[in-house]
Amino acid sequence: MSETLKILNTLTQAISISGDEKNVGKCMAQYLDPYCDEIVYDNLGSVFGVKKSKKENAKRVLVITHMDESGLMITKINDNGSAEFIEIGKINKQYLPGSRLRVKTKTGEVNAFVVGTEKMVIDFGTYSKEETLALGVFVGDSAVVDGAFVKVQKQCISKALESRVGCLMAVELLEAVKDKEFDFDLYVGACVMEEVGQRGATTATGLVKPDLGVVLGCKKAKTLDEKDQSVGELGKGLLVSFYDKGMMPNRGLLDALVQICKEEDIAYQHYYSMDLNEGAWVHKLFAGCPTLNVSIAIQNAYSAIESMDLNDYDCAKKALTVFVEHLNEEKIQEFKESNR
Repeated sequence: MSETLKILNTLTQAISISGDEKNVGKCMAQYLDPYCDEIVYDNLGSVFGVKKSKKENAKRVLVITHMDESGLMITKINDNGSAEFIEIGKINKQYLPGSRLRVKTKTGEVNAFVVGTEKMVIDFGTYSKEETLALGVFVGDSAVVDGAFVKVQKQCISKALESRVGCLMAVELLEAVKDKEFDFDLYVGACVMEEVGQRGATTATGLVKPDLGVVLGCKKAKTLDEKDQSVGELGKGLLVSFYDKGMMPNRGLLDALVQICKEEDIAYQHYYSMDLNEGAWVHKLFAGCPTLNVSIAIQNAYSAIESMDLNDYDCAKKALTVFVEHLNEEKIQEFKESNR
């Protein structure tokens, strides 16, 4: 397994639902640290590697993704040992009945599974409330559907790909530019609590106060059984996202991304969606800053069998790296003025 796949395996298999992202946060700090000058955090747990320029009062570029995944939170342990739950973030409910779960407790992990259809509960293989409590399970504990990381031909399948592909890209970007000198400060990392309303994006933007933002991640692909495959197909390259519910992208940045793809012979596809991501907040806080999405398509989003195309990832990573390598203070200012 390549180093890229090893990192992605580690990131996806960690349990880190919204509000409890420490597992991935520690991994991100470890992966970013060798390639940056310092690691910084906001007060919610978002983490960034900072590559400082030698220029005083330099402009700031924020490359951001999110590290939290959707999951379940235990709200009640019943007398028969089963547990009731609420959903944290988006969950693809059609995959829940019969699913195996990994429950994160204060002392480790417990295996369980979902039973029921209309009224679903978590079954721990116990027969009383006391037996379940003895496992270390308590109200407020988080759970995720168990989904192993597997490479299948040109694709990868796993839980939490939607949440961790951007994390991988952030790490590999910082590695790729580790020997570059910039006239701007580069902040690269991951925020918390995106799945419950882009909360970490707000606080992270407040921490960095960027002059330019780039949002990394995944967007939903059309499924194989849908007739219309015109938007978001696996294997067709990175997504040039010209509209989503939370952000109208900066046109100068959008044109620059397409130009890079053409010059570097990088496969890309135009994309729009009615979802939103960190860009919804990055681009409009304070005085605002030009912001761009660099994403890939993913199938079976918010399930244990999310799938991505490895070539799509390589396309997005290459375009992102070229974009950042060619940035400078003058271009940042041009992007700021491009909508005037």
